Amino acid sequence: MAKKRIAKKGLHYIMSDLFTATVIAAADKKANMEKVAEAQEKILKVYDDFNSRLSNYERKNAKAFFKQYQEELSKEVDTIAEAIDAILK
Repeated sequence: MAKKRIAKKGLHYIMSDLFTATVIAAADKKANMEKVAEAQEKILKVYDDFNSRLSNYERKNAKAFFKQYQEELSKEVDTIAEAIDAILK
């Protein structure tokens, strides 16, 4: 149970930081607001998806679940970070 709580907190912190980065990018006058909105929408969808996964997982295969969860979350975060970086350039 503690692993789930820690994972939810970590997910919240990561997504909050990414969302803050999009808000900062939106403050730049050169930023394309459509891309900023798309990035923010993607962040919210990923957050909802991964948060719901944490709420419903099989406890028998917890170790395998969290390993796969971490790998998939890393890929999604990298994708979002690249999109935010593209907005800032």
